Amino acid sequence: MSSPLAAFVIDGPIATITLASTAGLLDRGTSEALADAARAVADAPGVRAVIVRTVEEDFGLGWSAAALAEDDGVPGVPLLAGGIEALAAIPQPVIAAIAGGAHSAGLEVALACDIRIAAEDATFAFPDIAVGNIPRAGGTQRLPRAVGRAAALRLLLTGDIIDAEEARRIGLVSHVVPLGGLLDAARALAGTIASRGPIATRFAKEAVHRGVEMTLEQALRYELDLTVVLQSTADRAEGVQAFVEKRAPQFTGE
Repeated sequence: MSSPLAAFVIDGPIATITLASTAGLLDRGTSEALADAARAVADAPGVRAVIVRTVEEDFGLGWSAAALAEDDGVPGVPLLAGGIEALAAIPQPVIAAIAGGAHSAGLEVALACDIRIAAEDATFAFPDIAVGNIPRAGGTQRLPRAVGRAAALRLLLTGDIIDAEEARRIGLVSHVVPLGGLLDAARALAGTIASRGPIATRFAKEAVHRGVEMTLEQALRYELDLTVVLQSTADRAEGVQAFVEKRAPQFTGE
C-alpha cells in the first residue's frame, strides 16, 4: 500500500514514486516509506521503468533536525539510509525528475537513481561538511562514480551550489528541460526504456553497476555471462525475429 510520504502509481510498464517530505526535508518516516515503495515497484509484475519525483518545489533539501539528532548506531545500513538503498536496489531503470534544490539527502536520493533529468531551476549541493557532517546515505561513494573524483571532491569539500547547466556539464544530469516539461520529459524517457527488452535493460543496468566494482577482465566476463543467459530467453528470440521481419518487437519479459 502507498504511503502519503512516498506514494507510488503504476501506469502500464511505468511506475512513479512521489515523495512528499516536510519543507523538502527527509526524516525516518520518509525513508521508511521510500523503502516500502521501492520494494513494491521492484516486485510489481510488468513494471519496466521507474520515475522518482516530488510534490514540493524542491526535490529535497536535506535531513530534518529530528533525523540528524537520531542515533544510527546499528550494524549494516544506517536507518536513515534504508530508503535510499532500497531505491538504488530497484532492478528496473530508475529516472529522477529533479526540480528546485537537490541538496544533501535530496542529492543522495537523486544519485541512487540511474538517470537524472533536471528542470532549469534545479540546483545541486552537498552542504553537509559546513555543519560538521558528511553525507550519510551513499553520497561520498555515488557522486564520484557519477562525475569523477575531482568534481565530486570539489562539491563535497566546498559545499558549492551548482546550477542545472553545470550539473549537465559534469555529467551529474543527462538532460535539462523547462520546468513545465520536466515530468513529460521523464515519462517520455521512461516510455522509451519500457519499450525495450525488459530483461536486457535489467541486465545492462546490472552489468554497469556491478562492473564498475570489478577489474576490466572480470567485468567483461560478467557481461559475457549475462549475454549467455539472455540468449536463452524468449525476448531475445523475439528481438531477432522482429529484426528479420522488419517490425517492432513484442517483448514479454520471458
